[in-house]
Amino acid sequence: MIVGDADIWSDTFPEDLVPRVLDLITDTWTSFAHPGPNDLEVPTTRRFKHALKQAKDFNRLPLRLEREPAEDDPQTGEELGRIDLKFLPAISAREEVYLAFECKRLNVIHSGTRRSLAPEYVTEGMMRFVTGKYAGTMRHSGMIGYVLDGRRDDAIRLVGRNVGTRATQLCMATPADLAPSTLRPQAAHVRETTHQPASSRFVLIHHLFLAAVGQAAGTTTFTTDEDNQ
Repeated sequence: MIVGDADIWSDTFPEDLVPRVLDLITDTWTSFAHPGPNDLEVPTTRRFKHALKQAKDFNRLPLRLEREPAEDDPQTGEELGRIDLKFLPAISAREEVYLAFECKRLNVIHSGTRRSLAPEYVTEGMMRFVTGKYAGTMRHSGMIGYVLDGRRDDAIRLVGRNVGTRATQLCMATPADLAPSTLRPQAAHVRETTHQPASSRFVLIHHLFLAAVGQAAGTTTFTTDEDNQ
């Protein structure tokens, strides 16, 4: 027997909040002090989380935001990892209802060499949702790619290539690629992928490619290892 508002015991993240979170991330990035070409992911996400909290409060979004909360195995109690950004609906009383985002760097330039880091984006980011390591009962999840050299289209292409070559592991129909967002189809930096793990849990991952600007990427001379990615 449930006493009070039954909505607080819903086992799904509110569908109407998902596109609003995507917009929040996009809009906050426009005024955010962008990271440099070889800045690390954790400090960037810490700063970005603070900006997101201010923006969601200003826009009165009914969400709570956490950074790096531990996710534990419900059977063994072993820590599975720490979620980079975790949005929790303010109305929910269920701990497992949230919208999680993994954050990864892309197109890092160090000592004149660009590393795409697209494989890591897929294997150390997307796979955490596909395997149920994070957001194990949720339909929606998200990835944020910090495109540090500003070349967003290159980053999307290289991630898409890696998605295509790992379709089986990602439980995707072939040919697999990054599809236009069904929630924000006009936004070129927002993409999505659909996954059907053996558990029959349908997973929709929203991808936001956030390009750093002001790095003079077009005039930088560098070699690249992207063909080996």
